[in-house]
Amino acid sequence: MAETLIVTVGGSPQPIITAVETLQPKRVVFICSGGKHSSATQVIGPGKPCKILKKGEVEKELPNLVTHLNLTERFDPERDLFVVEELDDPSACYRTASDAVKSQLENTSSRDIMADYTGGTKSMSVGLGMAAIDFGVSLYVTTASDRKNLKQVQWGEFTEMVDADVIRTEREIAQLLPVFLGQYDYPAAVSMFQNMLTASPRAGAVRNKIRANLDYCRALDAWDKFDHNRAWHLLERFMGDKKGRELGLFLKRVMASRENIDAGFHPEARIKGHGYEIIEDLVLNAGRRAQQERFDDAVARLYRALELLAQVHLKIAYGIETSAVDIQKIPDELKADYEARRNPDRRTVSIGLRDSYELLARFDGDELGILYTRKKGPILDNLTIRNLSIMAHGFTPVTAREYEKMGGVFISFIETGIAAVTDAGKWKKATQFPVGGIEC
Repeated sequence: MAETLIVTVGGSPQPIITAVETLQPKRVVFICSGGKHSSATQVIGPGKPCKILKKGEVEKELPNLVTHLNLTERFDPERDLFVVEELDDPSACYRTASDAVKSQLENTSSRDIMADYTGGTKSMSVGLGMAAIDFGVSLYVTTASDRKNLKQVQWGEFTEMVDADVIRTEREIAQLLPVFLGQYDYPAAVSMFQNMLTASPRAGAVRNKIRANLDYCRALDAWDKFDHNRAWHLLERFMGDKKGRELGLFLKRVMASRENIDAGFHPEARIKGHGYEIIEDLVLNAGRRAQQERFDDAVARLYRALELLAQVHLKIAYGIETSAVDIQKIPDELKADYEARRNPDRRTVSIGLRDSYELLARFDGDELGILYTRKKGPILDNLTIRNLSIMAHGFTPVTAREYEKMGGVFISFIETGIAAVTDAGKWKKATQFPVGGIEC
């Protein structure tokens, strides 16, 4: 049994006596009402302040609870007695109950603390109940099988543990998960759910909800790190849920798109899309880094997305790989220049971002090349932001304002470019990762 029992004290001492005799704690901490008729008199009052009633009449008088329960040697009023003055104010009662719990946590763990909220005003009970749930303390109530007196427990009472798993789980998820997911902090969300499973046993339905959200956050974490196959294995189970299905379908299109450009990638699942989803995925990833104020990372990802757009389009439209450009596939007016640039022992040339777009601009009627020609100035101007970053060639941190400036140019160009070279309108637009958990 746990070391310490925290109880709220009301008009009747009987529930407290029952709780202590049942739970056999080594120490008891009392939360009492203040004021003229303070229930603290039942704890430390002189004479026989504890009255046992039967049918409204005093049947028995007992000494204070500390004496009656043989707590004298283990009780310290400075340490074990908490008084709440605003006994009908839930906030005040919660603060006092929280103080009582925290005072015990200084020397022990929540597993060694119990709380019985039977006595006191309704606000006192609510306060202790909420504090116990928040701090992971076992919760108890003293009641009776056939309770006819709704004011207090009088006869045939017993103390039993309250199943607070559902309440505790819902509060933790409702309070913490939106914060973590709002910042796309999936490792923190995963850690929270893992702690919930290991900190204490959970009932079946509660445990299943925690496990589902754990897998869901693991899936988003893997996806956020470009581990698309692992993300799919974790996300597949949620395809029956509307939110999970939308994510899963987009992920499968991303994987098909990546397979086309990444020879070393072997997707576990795929469905055909417009072919540029891997770029959309990267732009969304950059947005998540910006939300975390990791602007250097965000800019690096936007640069890669811009580069990848040209690479994917050259591969889809012309069968050209930028890492090994087949000179026979490029416009005739460029062949002499490319021949001069290639290594003697190779038939191909490797090109970077700028050369990729310059090449596209030389293909007659290429929509992405035409768009680049129109937007070339702002694009090249904003490349300086990335180039001066420590993630590229410099040491200058990227500011929020610089990210917004660069992002405005790059993202607009990428979205317009994809729309120009695909039938993207027939596909559901990819949206940022959701900031809520999975319903199950």
